[in-house]
Amino acid sequence: MKQLFDSWDGTATHGIKVIEKNKEHIASLQIFDSFEDVSPFSKPENELLIKVIQKQKLVMYTLRNSKEELLQKAKKVNQKGRIIESYINMKKTPVFVDRGM
Repeated sequence: MKQLFDSWDGTATHGIKVIEKNKEHIASLQIFDSFEDVSPFSKPENELLIKVIQKQKLVMYTLRNSKEELLQKAKKVNQKGRIIESYINMKKTPVFVDRGM
């Protein structure tokens, strides 16, 4: 797990791949975590797990930021599209002047 997180290049795309590859490892760790009375890990293993968790949090933070940036860009594109569409589709209603008034 640590090797995968250490290989992460800082991009959202690669972060998704790293998390996907680590899902199996995380599932097996959750099984060990379900044993409340006995800790199956030694102190060095616990320290390694803490480092892995910190790396995963960093990856998740990067993914959330990328998601927010993409949503903002999509919002801007949609807004520009609506402005262009309203400009193109502007309909001028004819005005009739009644000269007899």
